[in-house]
Amino acid sequence: MNAFVAANLSEDGIERLESLGLDVEYDPIEERDGRMPIETLKRRLEDVEIFVSGFEGVPAEVMDAATDLEVIACPRGGPEASVDIGAATERGIPVLYAPGRNAETVADHTLGLLLSVTRNISLAHHRLREGTYTGSPSADAAEGGEREDVTWGIGRDSPYVTLRGPELGTRTLGIVGFGRIGRRVAKRAKDGFNMSVIAYDPFVDHVEMEPFGVEKVTNLQELCRRSDVVSLHADVNPTSRDLVGSGEFKAMPDHAFFINTARASIIQEGTLVEALRNDEIRGAAMDVYHQEPIAEDDPLLRMDNVVTTPHIASASQDVIDRHSELIVRDIEALLSGEDPMHVKNPETLDDVDLSAI
Repeated sequence: MNAFVAANLSEDGIERLESLGLDVEYDPIEERDGRMPIETLKRRLEDVEIFVSGFEGVPAEVMDAATDLEVIACPRGGPEASVDIGAATERGIPVLYAPGRNAETVADHTLGLLLSVTRNISLAHHRLREGTYTGSPSADAAEGGEREDVTWGIGRDSPYVTLRGPELGTRTLGIVGFGRIGRRVAKRAKDGFNMSVIAYDPFVDHVEMEPFGVEKVTNLQELCRRSDVVSLHADVNPTSRDLVGSGEFKAMPDHAFFINTARASIIQEGTLVEALRNDEIRGAAMDVYHQEPIAEDDPLLRMDNVVTTPHIASASQDVIDRHSELIVRDIEALLSGEDPMHVKNPETLDDVDLSAI
């Protein structure tokens, strides 16, 4: 059998696929300029039974051209972003995926953004690099104390004053979306920083939140009113698209911060910039945007109270290792005539028997 792997997979994952007797062609996206054109992908899938897609688009026309295709594996938590699940189901092709692959990494990045924006870490670094706070060494700030006290100073223009930020331990974190990532963010915030945590998720019962020490809030605007920091971790679906808008930002305290490592489409476009310009919130930290890459003239890039990263919250080798394990394990199951653990369209499994190929 032939397998074409266009996703980033671990070395161990490739070796395990080969040990199953598969003829593996490995062309990871991280070694290319980007996604393959559809026509190129069609050619690459000739005589291929197992396709590990990653970020390649797999519409119905690709499936129809790949006449030997038996399985699509998409090592993402939401494979529908790359694969037409309905078309795969109609053609009896199971779609394997990797739920929770990036939960730990995104939670880490979220806390990094939280610290960076609340304590002005990125802004302080930028100002030092541009020379705002550099200069000749100051004299002993204490001037008469029993020990020397070296400092930038504490006058009105000093970084001690202009970059002052809040402690987290007495603050409330409001989480929107209490899935795998939201739960890990809650644990880090409570255990690491002793924050109070509340959460809004209409699909998660309060009983599921209680073990995390999290209070369920049934109204989004109430969460915004009560939070010193609001962090988005919801999936994009018809109920969450444009969920946060001007009303939610107006409800937040003017000292509050807003963080988004989920998807920009959860926010009504333009409302965050408006809230920042109107001083309705104190600052924001973003890893995702309505258009990516972000435009050079985007106003977010010119605001001192905004921290931006280029959609790298899940950029970790650990994520690749984790999704490789999940995907390869399920391919092993199919080749052994067993059911995989993570398949988006399980109704197709009755028609697939790779052990007979």
